[in-house]
Amino acid sequence: MKDHLDLTTYRHLAEQLKPFTESEAALNAFIINHFGELSYYGIIDLAQKAQVSKATIGRYLNKLGYTGFTAFKSALKNELSNHNMVAPIEASRAKTTLADSDTPTEALRYIGKVKQLIEQFACELNIEELDKLAQLMADKKRTVYVVGPASSRALALHFSTLLKYSRSKVVLLPLDKGELPKSLLGVDAQDVLIAFSYYRFNPLVLDITKFFNSKQAHVTVVTNTHSNPYSVYSDVQYVLPSDVDSIFHSRTIGFLFVELLLFLVQRASGNDDNFEELEQLFKFFGTFSSLEFK
Repeated sequence: MKDHLDLTTYRHLAEQLKPFTESEAALNAFIINHFGELSYYGIIDLAQKAQVSKATIGRYLNKLGYTGFTAFKSALKNELSNHNMVAPIEASRAKTTLADSDTPTEALRYIGKVKQLIEQFACELNIEELDKLAQLMADKKRTVYVVGPASSRALALHFSTLLKYSRSKVVLLPLDKGELPKSLLGVDAQDVLIAFSYYRFNPLVLDITKFFNSKQAHVTVVTNTHSNPYSVYSDVQYVLPSDVDSIFHSRTIGFLFVELLLFLVQRASGNDDNFEELEQLFKFFGTFSSLEFK
């Protein structure tokens, strides 16, 4: 039994068990495709997601050399702890002064890193999948709920604000436990949750994704790491590149993702939007100052 189980080691162990039964093949494929998330799964979650029985999971893990699901998860967590993202305070402490490096050089280096993120994003993005999400959100019978904790709040706010130009039923969820339940009244299976969560995982956002999953609503998670607890309850997950060799991970691709999705939603909506009505409301309330108001 391996105390630290990475994907390469798992593939090697699994290869020795072939030929698989049909259920084992389905379980193996799911484990490979979602390896970074598995440490957050319970055995019931894994059984439901992989569409196999708990008994199948138990027998399969025994064949791999693990006494049960708990031992398997322990090996995954041991490996995961070696690959956790560095917290900003740790990165700050570890940062050494750059020798003989001027500001223009470092600024251009940083911009170059961001360009690489954009290229990686363009290469890895599944456009067809994103278009399906846009079509789902363009359906005005649905309510779109948006949530984002801490620094991800900016992504959630930007997205929910501009989405209202395309549709009216958009709810930016509060993270105040006293206010949140009132915002969730009436959630049903046709609704959509978009959860933004970078780097650190928020237990309340995890509960929100779990709640929407229990209502059989569509859940999309936008994050920057494959290893996260939200994926257990999500239908679709977008893992966006963010590492720019800096103390803080970049949200640049997060905003690019948001604006691309807004573009696709607007395209799917055609001319059925809220621009005229919003403009009239802005004028009525004098929301924005301009040359016509003196």
